[in-house]
Amino acid sequence: MKTKIWLIALAIGMASSSSLMAVDYVTDVLPIMKEHCWDCHSNEESVKGNLALDDVEEVRDYQVGTYNIIRPGNPEESSFLEKMKLPSGHTDFMPRKGQPLPAEQLAIIEKWIAAGAVIDAKKPSDKEKAFLATGESVAMEDEKLKFHSWTNTAGTVIEARFVRLTGDAVTVVMKDGKSYNVPLAKLSAESQTLAKKLAGE
Repeated sequence: MKTKIWLIALAIGMASSSSLMAVDYVTDVLPIMKEHCWDCHSNEESVKGNLALDDVEEVRDYQVGTYNIIRPGNPEESSFLEKMKLPSGHTDFMPRKGQPLPAEQLAIIEKWIAAGAVIDAKKPSDKEKAFLATGESVAMEDEKLKFHSWTNTAGTVIEARFVRLTGDAVTVVMKDGKSYNVPLAKLSAESQTLAKKLAGE
């Protein structure tokens, strides 16, 4: 009996270590989203709540993160999954006007998040590689996760989190989840320096 239990435990351990990377958004989660969430969260139909599930780059850049709705390695605190697990009569239940997702599909989503919420296993980003290599979320430096004060040339200050610096524009995300591309030339010298620092330049 003990031998059988040990073998089962070993099999589970092998499965968890080898199959975590096998689950990704494009292959496993996106088909579920198409089945249940497309009417309200796709560019093909309608995008509500600034959540376009068919835009995989947007999901990777804006929805996956330590403080976002999809928290790599932490399905318990990922509101993305939490809302799907609520009773269908709850005001925050998702899909709002649909049926609850089958348990097996919820399990796939939970496994995906627990494994690092990788978008495309064939083309993982640097932060996804870091998570998979270490088993913990080291995707971004602490400074990038903070909401910084950004000042424009007119002296207006906003609180936003750095996303990326592309060419001569910096992308930031406000606390309400909305993102903006701001030309570097319109930022104060101090904020320009901050953007370049967070971008690793």
